[in-house]
Amino acid sequence: VLIWRDVEVGNGVQPGRELMRLSPAGELQITVQIDEKNLGLIAVEQQALASADAFATERFPAIVSFINPGVDLQRASVEVKLNVPSPPAYLRQDMTVSVDIEVARRPKALVAPLTDIHDLSLGRPWLFKAEDGHARRHPITVGLVSAGKAEVLTGLAEGDVIVPSTLQMRDGARIRLHAPQAPRP
Repeated sequence: VLIWRDVEVGNGVQPGRELMRLSPAGELQITVQIDEKNLGLIAVEQQALASADAFATERFPAIVSFINPGVDLQRASVEVKLNVPSPPAYLRQDMTVSVDIEVARRPKALVAPLTDIHDLSLGRPWLFKAEDGHARRHPITVGLVSAGKAEVLTGLAEGDVIVPSTLQMRDGARIRLHAPQAPRP
């Protein structure tokens, strides 16, 4: 299917000039650029969920079908193609799409909101935990990160209370915890 053209009858053409763009027939594919540092996490046949930015609340399944063997030196990224076995009717050529590729599954993992984890980008992550009415700084080890949350491998135990971060919070600050209120009928 012709989706774009930049040539008319009688125009002169030059080698290397794009004249038209065709949309291939067959199974629909999504092409994404993955940062090369994540290359070791991606494999053919991995499951993914995608969403078009124009329909951000609607997600559809995709499957990794191809990983380009070369790295784009300008972007430090690798091209990855995903097949979409059941594309939604609204999906169109050249739409902006976001993709979450499932690289691991860990049942019963301890997770913390990324907003409450400090210095993750510096490689020294930590968070505040509630202890005896005080906010105490604790170093943690982070595993998988996705959708605004991070898996905490060490430094957090089931039942620990994470203190939400504020700009004024400091180690040892007094805090008062409030139990969640049940909704009234």
